[in-house]
Amino acid sequence: MDQPHADAEKLSIRCPGCGQRFKVGLELRDRMVECGTCEHRFRVNDEVVVRAKKFYPGERRVPSLDSFARVPKSVAAPSHSTFQTVQYAPEPVHHPIEATSPLRLLLGFSAVLIAVIVALLLIFGGSPGGVLYGTGQSKRLMLAGFSALVCGVLLIAANPRARGRAVVGALAAAAGLLSLPFVFTTGSETGGPVTESDRPSDGSPIAVAPPSSRNEAVEALKKEIVYEPMERALESDPNAIGIWLHGLREFHRLQVRDYIVRNSGASPSSHMYPRSGDYLMVVTGVKEDLSVLARLCERFGEVRRPSEELRIIEVVVRNDSFQEGPLDKLTDPANPAFYELNKRELESIDLERARRAVNRLAPVEPKLYRKDIVKRMGELVQEGDAAIRFEIGKALPKWSEPGDGMEAIVRGVIEKIPPGEDVAQSLVTFLAIRNDQAAIPLVDQLWLLEPNKWEQSYGELGTGIEDKLLARFPETTVTQRMSAVRLLDKVGTAKSVPVLEGARAEADPEMKMLIERALESIGKRK
Repeated sequence: MDQPHADAEKLSIRCPGCGQRFKVGLELRDRMVECGTCEHRFRVNDEVVVRAKKFYPGERRVPSLDSFARVPKSVAAPSHSTFQTVQYAPEPVHHPIEATSPLRLLLGFSAVLIAVIVALLLIFGGSPGGVLYGTGQSKRLMLAGFSALVCGVLLIAANPRARGRAVVGALAAAAGLLSLPFVFTTGSETGGPVTESDRPSDGSPIAVAPPSSRNEAVEALKKEIVYEPMERALESDPNAIGIWLHGLREFHRLQVRDYIVRNSGASPSSHMYPRSGDYLMVVTGVKEDLSVLARLCERFGEVRRPSEELRIIEVVVRNDSFQEGPLDKLTDPANPAFYELNKRELESIDLERARRAVNRLAPVEPKLYRKDIVKRMGELVQEGDAAIRFEIGKALPKWSEPGDGMEAIVRGVIEKIPPGEDVAQSLVTFLAIRNDQAAIPLVDQLWLLEPNKWEQSYGELGTGIEDKLLARFPETTVTQRMSAVRLLDKVGTAKSVPVLEGARAEADPEMKMLIERALESIGKRK
């Protein structure tokens, strides 16, 4: 059934002419009105009033209807009713759902990561060469306790609404970390480690009370240096040598290790073990005896108490030997200390410092310490790498003197360079400048591999190269033959003429031009 519009103040009407809808006030009922669209006049009565159709809940899917309450309002039951009214359950209380803060996630992840890393260190760090090798149980417990404290604080901060569970987790992590030093004891120090407070102020080794017998002295020394790594090394290599380094700073240990390996021919697997401020370096694969290695150690420290029985060399390290001199004096040739300071830099076990010193000395006149500096350059060119060989090759023409034997040293260095490794061209140039005829076979082999690179240096050796060029001339490649013709143009004599004339007949135009130019040069020299 249609009902009138429910609005008590407005009437919804429809124009009979055009069908346009309007809303008008109640005072216009039963009056004539004019449509604003089609200008049709009509009376406002029940025929033009728009009626709304009644519907029940659920018959229409209108989203706006969801805003109305579905639970009926409470109505006072009549006093005479005999039936029980419906009781609705209260709406349940919903707890707010919040996303986990990124900061709390980061704190929890950090706590777990720290616990895992420290646990792995305590389990595997005590193996030979590990970061905790030689560290006592007390220090491992300190590491575990501090890590457990940090993890506990982070876990509690990451779980503000579950403090109880966070405390339980922190206690479990602390129990696990603190138990590891008791379970994994590999590499722990034995027999009371030496501390810095026990060491004399002058850096000398601690005096050991004289034992009642030789065996007791040996055992006391083993206990003091924690001898187990040496025992294992001697089982596989009877020639292994241990170097007990007193007072060596941690950031200098790689320089010492590389120096020992480089100059003794030891195995690169030679390792340093920390010993409460000191280091025990176990050198394996060395062919030299104890005295030779002791002399090498004199470059950076004072050698004391070498033990043939235990194959141990004791060294008190001079850390000032690792310090570079003042840069303003090292780079000023006019300074009186220039030559002395750079000579000291050459004697450093650090190859980079020595290389810089050679570079500074190369362009200056050799006024002071010439023999000492050249001698040290000869040692460096044998033990150094390609970079320092190149710098020494540039410095030798000015610093080396005829008869000082540097030619033989340079030849020996070039001969020992493995195939495929670059040869410093400055060294070959030095031999050519000295006209070292003994270097001809060596330079000839280099020229065969790279004719264009070594042609100039080969030609500077003079007429001594002519016989080798002529002997292999028929078997050379095109590149080698063109280089050989250019070299004969420079150093050839009359015995080169038949070979060149024989090759001219079958040569291409470019080769023929080179041969004719070489014959012309040889003719002028006759």
